[in-house]
Amino acid sequence: MPMASSSVNVDGQQQSNPPVKTHNYSSSLWADMSFSFDKKVQEGYAEAIETLKEEVRRMVVAKDSKPKDKMMLIDTLERLGVAYHFEQEIEHQIERIFKFHAQDDNDLFTTALYFRLFRQHGHDAPSGVFDKFMDEDKKFKNTLISDINGLLSLYEASFIRYHGEIILEEAMVFTTHYLNQAKLQVDSYLQEKVTRALKQPIHRAVEKLEARYYISIYEKKELKNDLLLRLAKLDFNFLQNLYRKEISDLFKWWKESNLMSKLPYMRDRVMEFYFWTVGIQFEPEYSFSRIACAKALVMIVVLNDTYGNYATLDELEIFTEIMQRWDIKEIDQLPDYMKAAYQFIFGVREEYYREVPKHERSYGVSCVIETLKQLATSYYKKAKWYMGQETPTFQDHISDGPIGSAAVVVLMAFFVDMESASEEAFDWVTSVPKIVEAAGLLTRRRNDTSTYEREHEQGQFPTAIDCYMIENGVSTQEALDKFLEFAEDDWKDINKEWVLSCVPRHWMKPVLNYSRIQDATYKDGEDLLTDPEKGSGQDHIVTLFVDLIVI
Repeated sequence: MPMASSSVNVDGQQQSNPPVKTHNYSSSLWADMSFSFDKKVQEGYAEAIETLKEEVRRMVVAKDSKPKDKMMLIDTLERLGVAYHFEQEIEHQIERIFKFHAQDDNDLFTTALYFRLFRQHGHDAPSGVFDKFMDEDKKFKNTLISDINGLLSLYEASFIRYHGEIILEEAMVFTTHYLNQAKLQVDSYLQEKVTRALKQPIHRAVEKLEARYYISIYEKKELKNDLLLRLAKLDFNFLQNLYRKEISDLFKWWKESNLMSKLPYMRDRVMEFYFWTVGIQFEPEYSFSRIACAKALVMIVVLNDTYGNYATLDELEIFTEIMQRWDIKEIDQLPDYMKAAYQFIFGVREEYYREVPKHERSYGVSCVIETLKQLATSYYKKAKWYMGQETPTFQDHISDGPIGSAAVVVLMAFFVDMESASEEAFDWVTSVPKIVEAAGLLTRRRNDTSTYEREHEQGQFPTAIDCYMIENGVSTQEALDKFLEFAEDDWKDINKEWVLSCVPRHWMKPVLNYSRIQDATYKDGEDLLTDPEKGSGQDHIVTLFVDLIVI
């Protein structure tokens, strides 16, 4: 880790020079873009949406619809990203079908659709419903191979499996194999649907981003519902207009901070952070939470890049101690660049208190700062590992995962202005329950596999993957493959907690969505936060925030 240079000022006091960027991070791809908000257009969208919503609501609650048709309608609404308008009605319909029609003797497509929607809505559907599609050797019947819609439905269902559900493990392998074979032999609509599913399973998708992709697919369907399609397009444009306003406000705040001139070694990824926040909760009522969370992510990267890219161990020891005491008066002990980092973090905390006057939310701000202190301690511990002061084990890396991944800080920040987030909600996140632990570990595994090569080039050793290799005597590739297996295990934990936990679902939903963001950020070895110009990351941002849907 490089050392900061220093000089002596006219009073003979030691003074740190501005830090020199030590890693060749690319500049922000979005710094020169402007995002505007059109209030009149927004009002037009809102009026048109309200009119269509009433027609669609009548379809959702219609008593003469068959259960299968109702479930297909709900699935379409969710895929198009507009189900949130009918949340209570949909929950009522699914609960009714789970109670009275779950055991209907259905085909593969319908059985798998029911199973997935039941679990996604918190009903513990048994995986044994797929036994009837197995032969005497406990393998899926070959007669299913030609049923592409059935295979696709089963494939999507397999991603909401728990530990030990061997039938769903086999379902994923079976369907993946035959869908890959069949995707070039079907019509263009089904081909696109299969190709997209193989790239991005719906259960692990960023909701509004996936809705945008599905809108493009759905409008090619021969028997599409034009009412649903129009509502989806209007809703997407309405939300995109709102997102642009939030981005504009966030960019203004970021430019006014002038932080990059003081900390040029850090990553300028404000747009990518905002993308994360939309992934955590996309609905319009979470505007403040998205902004608060984006600011928290900036604080996190200030710490991450200071601890990991620039500071000396001696400087980090002092910085960590001052972070724990949280006393702005002590910053004179720090070099200038660390003063800037600490003042920035302290300033964001003050913004939170000014903008979140409610008592319970103020409690949440305190929780954010406490978890940020824990994160600083975690980063200092890793700095000592990479500087050779301590030798970690693989278990040391795992134990540090939920805190060191910053998952707890991110979730705390998002809860700050959620109406449903009481002190009990913050205490729940602070306790790192199983679903939060699994989400943090998932983040760690995906990050570890995507950044392993770069971290080695930067001299960060021993990483979690290195420790696993050393302790288990395996090759780099074997370790990387094992970490992907670990990530699948984390998803099984998340799935089970999502379905079976008694915790309010509006507490767990941001955790589930946070996990989905990891899939988009680190898919196929990409790293959206470090190298956004590589891979599909910038395409996601253009799709969500730049390209308007023509209606």
